[in-house]
Amino acid sequence: MPEAEETPEPKAPRSNVVLLGQLSFLSGAAQEMIYPLIPTFVVLTLGASRTLLGFVEGLLMVGVTVARLGSAWLLDHRASPRRILRIAYTASLVSRPLLALVSSVGAVVVLRTVDGLGKGGKDAPKDLLVSIDATDARAGRAFGILRALDTAGSVAGPLIAGGLLLAFGHGSSGLRIVFALSAIPAIAGLWTLRQVRDAPPAPHGVDEAITPFPRRFKVLLVAVLVFGLANSSDTLLLLRANAGGMSAAQLAFAYALVNLVYAGMAVPMGSLSDRVGRRPLLIVAWAVYAVAYLGFAVATNAWQLWALFAFYGIYYATAEGTVKAWVASLVPVERRGAAYGLLAASSGVLVLPASVLAGALWDHVSLAAAFAVGAVFAVAALSILVLSPSLRRAALDG
Repeated sequence: MPEAEETPEPKAPRSNVVLLGQLSFLSGAAQEMIYPLIPTFVVLTLGASRTLLGFVEGLLMVGVTVARLGSAWLLDHRASPRRILRIAYTASLVSRPLLALVSSVGAVVVLRTVDGLGKGGKDAPKDLLVSIDATDARAGRAFGILRALDTAGSVAGPLIAGGLLLAFGHGSSGLRIVFALSAIPAIAGLWTLRQVRDAPPAPHGVDEAITPFPRRFKVLLVAVLVFGLANSSDTLLLLRANAGGMSAAQLAFAYALVNLVYAGMAVPMGSLSDRVGRRPLLIVAWAVYAVAYLGFAVATNAWQLWALFAFYGIYYATAEGTVKAWVASLVPVERRGAAYGLLAASSGVLVLPASVLAGALWDHVSLAAAFAVGAVFAVAALSILVLSPSLRRAALDG
């Protein structure tokens, strides 16, 4: 009698952390093909001032902030995180390649704002899905993996952009070719999103919105808000490097260096935060930021700028995953979607005034003043982390 054929076991679904990391890699590559070229395109190709550049990129962050608040509200009312992600990634996919066709700063403002809506809309649902997929004890590592894959894409994007500029030239036509080709990884990212599993539905009859946020989470939001005054758009750092003699291709490679350090250190730093706590790592991150901005204020040689870009990558590797993992331990799971939206909004709501202030200081006072002010605000935010009794107790509680 022939043996019955064994039915193959169905494959286990892939981890949402890995799938979302893959999605972030592709989206990050598309985004960073464009981002380091914006200062050259807006200021040199379209003839705008540095103050106007700060306004353009600040408006992008207004779009980011509006979308973050909107996604927080939707998640608090049981909206599908996966559906929000689909809408957000589509907005960015449409807006970025269209930069290849624009001839005015006004059109750039519109497209960058739409891109900001897409960029902001994805943050809270993606962070919520990662926090659900990981236990609190390993949240730092999970967010580190997400940030590492995201940042690996952010390394690939500038490298691709720099290579394309070397092939097609550093002028307007070369920049526009890069903008158009950014659609390719973005489309691949939307295909990956099809495999991501949605969050389980909330129990019926439970009103999640009535659960108050803990005081320690509110204090952390205040610290993040203050840090937002320091956190002007990174396009000003790229313009600083351009003023130091870097070409458009070198700017792309310098930003790739930031992201290379970020990608290489994100998982180790996330795992370290699981062992030593979130607060000490965030203190280190914001201290690194303050020192880096002081360095950009006083640097005089090209090698110093390259070293500062590498050092700046340590801030990103240490800060983003750490603060998100900390939120997972501060906020009950039923409010995490809203909490991540508010955290993301708090980190972006002051980027517009911070960017305009930095650009205006550069135009009307000095380059050094623009970056020194950022360092001062970073120290102010750092003092809240160090001195707040609520955050000290939160660190002791884990």
